Order: sequence, then C-alpha cells, then structure tokens
Amino acid sequence: MPTASTMVATITSAVVADDEILNRELLAEMLPRFGITVRTAKDGVHALKAMEAEPADLLISDIRMPGMGGLKLLLKAKEKWPEMPVVMMTAFASVESAVESMRQGAYDYLMKPFGVEQVEALLLRLNERQSLVREVKVLRTLEKESHNRHQARTLLGNSPSMSAVLATIARASKSSSTVLVQGESGTGKELVARALHEQSPRANGPFVKVNCAALTETLLTSELFGHEKGSFTGATEQHQGRFELADGGTLFLDEISEISPDLQAKMLRVLEEREFERVGSSKPIKVDVRIIATTNRDLLGEVKRGRFREDLYYRLNVIPIILPSLRERDGDLPGIIQHYLTLFGKELGVKPKLADDGLAVLTTYRWPGNVRELVNIVERLVVLNGGETLDAAAVRRCLPELGMASGVRSSEPAVVTTPDLSATLDEVEKRHVLAVLDQHAGNKQTAADALGISRRSLFDRLARWRGETPPSEE
Repeated sequence: MPTASTMVATITSAVVADDEILNRELLAEMLPRFGITVRTAKDGVHALKAMEAEPADLLISDIRMPGMGGLKLLLKAKEKWPEMPVVMMTAFASVESAVESMRQGAYDYLMKPFGVEQVEALLLRLNERQSLVREVKVLRTLEKESHNRHQARTLLGNSPSMSAVLATIARASKSSSTVLVQGESGTGKELVARALHEQSPRANGPFVKVNCAALTETLLTSELFGHEKGSFTGATEQHQGRFELADGGTLFLDEISEISPDLQAKMLRVLEEREFERVGSSKPIKVDVRIIATTNRDLLGEVKRGRFREDLYYRLNVIPIILPSLRERDGDLPGIIQHYLTLFGKELGVKPKLADDGLAVLTTYRWPGNVRELVNIVERLVVLNGGETLDAAAVRRCLPELGMASGVRSSEPAVVTTPDLSATLDEVEKRHVLAVLDQHAGNKQTAADALGISRRSLFDRLARWRGETPPSEE
C-alpha cells in the first residue's frame, strides 16, 4: 500500500490553527515529514490573514478557539477557497461538533490526541481525493477542448464502407434506439455519436460524454449516477450524475467495455427501466436519455471470454455501427488529407500545397492510429512547414520514426531480426509498450489507444515496472 510520503504530493502547504501551542508545534513538526510546509495561527482570525497573504493547499483547525472558532473559520474558508480541503481537530467530548463541521463542508477530522500514524492516514486519503478531483478537472477540460475542435471536424469519405456508415447514421438518428459503435482507436467513433445526436430530434438537448476507461469504478459510479451530500467522505454537496445531466438528450459512453462487472449490472438496470438512484439515496430518478456506447474492442468476443455481460451487450447492440479503419477506406485518404490541410492552413493563415510525391508517401503509410493519427500528422506538417510545398522529404520528416519503419509498405526487402528468445513475456511486453510510448512522444492516452488498452491499464503497467503500487480501483 502506498504511503503519504511515497505518493505524488497533491498537498504541499498547510495552515494549522489552534490556540494550544503544543498542538501547533506538533503538526509543524509532523507535516514537513510528508513534504508539506506549515504556517501556524493561534486562532481563526490569524489563520484567515495567513491564507489571504498566501493561499494554502490544506487548512487544519481546532474547533474550539477564542475569538473566531473553528466552525466560523471553516465557513469563511469554504466561501473564499471552496476547493481547499479543511480538517477539524477535536477532543473526544466534541465529536458531535466535528460531525457537524463535516456537514458544513469539512473533509475530515482528527481526534486528539493523535500520532503520526493518524496524520499519515489522513494525508493518504487527502492525496487520493485531490488526485481524483484533479483528474476529473483535466478530463472535463479535455472534453471541452475536444468539443471546440470538433466544430470544424466531420465524418468524411465516400468509399463504400463509409457510405454504408453514413447511411446507417441517417436512418438511426431519427430514433431514440441505443447504438453501439465499434471500431479501432482513432476511427472517429465520437464523431459518429455526435452526428447521431445532431441529426436527431434530440439535437437541442444536451450531449453528455463519459470516458469509462479513464475513471476508477467508485468515481465513475458517482459521475454516472451522482451522489447525495454526506454519502461518503468528501461528498460535501449533492452532485448530479451524467444520466441526469443528459436528460432529454444523448449520453455518450466512450469505451464501454472497460466498466467493471458491478457497474455493468447497474448499467443494465438503467437501460431496462430508465431509472436509477444517486449514491447514498434510495429515491429512484427517471430519465429520458438516448445511449450511444463505443468500444475499440470486439465486444462479442469479450462476452465469450466472460469479461462482459451478454444481456448488457444485447441491450447496447440494438443498432450496431462498425467503423472501418483508414486502411479499409479505399479512395478516401486524399480528400481527408486535403480537408485538414485547408483547416489547419486557415488557422495559421497559410495555404499549404501537397506535392504528388508527398501524397504518395502519405497514401502508402498504414495509419495504425487511423484518422486521429492522420489529423495529428497533417497539423504537424502545416505547423512545421507553413505555406511551403509539402514534398516527400517534408512528409517523411513528420511521420513517426517507428511508424515509418513498420508502417510504410516498401518494395525493398524487410530486415528480419531474430527475437530474443531468452526474454520473459513481461520483458517483451515492457519493451513493446515503451517503444509505442516513445513513438507517441510520451502521450499516454494516444499510446494506450495504439496499444488497444485503457489509459488506466497503461498506468498500471508503468507503475509496476517502476516498482510502484498501481493506483487503487477502490
């Protein structure tokens, strides 16, 4: 189990408020052991002044102090710094006051007298909680950026395989039936989901996205169904889940294959009854939501392997859409490349031109990352070359080296290397994963997509190889 001192620190500074000098000095000695700088105050007034002069990551306050007591300090601190966790200190006789402080927004409390073990356990919980909060913020920022860029992106192509997909979207958008979109990473599954929503009678309703592979089971449950105030430690207010937020619109469940068996059972019930309960509540909430789920896995294969519920699979697979890879879309590549050359050229105020030999290099590349990789490469070409003519040399400079080695078809004989048969399976996997990570310039999300695993699975492997404990799923 990780300790507060070995985890990546999310709490680096704290203010301690207590009228008892011995308690202040005790925490001023303990907290720096965990990489936390400490400022002390003898009451609430001085604590507020200290935080106004320099904000802190954490406030630890006694409940009973002369002048401004802990509860009043708590309310003022939450008003000024709503995201800063507050921990109250109390003696046994004042436990009721500590519980009341948690109803008012405190994260937790320390019972006096306390030792270093209690403080370390508290910091461990705080670090985990702050990491999850930060992760959700990053995800929501990425979702917003993705949505903004999507406005200029659309499904392109008139190959037979893409024409069939577009025809299915046109027919399916008129209904509220559940849709399951399957395809390799980077083929445009989110674009399909948005097209289904925007062409449907629900277009004026919300389009809400959840990345099922990016969150732990506990956090994903709360994100999907919401929670009541006080339903668990840190639940300081009622939280609407994505199902509620999507009422009257569309809920996009990205990478549905990554949800746990327990969550699969809960999802099945929502699909069957169109109702659910928030975490910490027994009151059912009915919603009118269209579900669009996606996966880069063979979901029926996952069912046969016992990794995915068969009944949930059939509930999701009412209308199946299978997106072809870019390699299977004969004739679509030149038009897609030109579309994004024009798009990124407008952003930079240039008019890039692709030479015939440059197009030849791009059309012989296998595109393991599909359209997502193509968009990134075209953007790189435009940014690095501006309005210059993009010949074969310019294109090769912008293609990933590993991709050029394994992804471009060539008439030259391939160099065959003998595999290291003395290596263990874990060593082979480690080399491959690190090579793919290097190919994608350290971007863990795109590397995970290329490997066909979730981002959390990639993090777990990296942590194991570094000798660290993978993040808990609880």
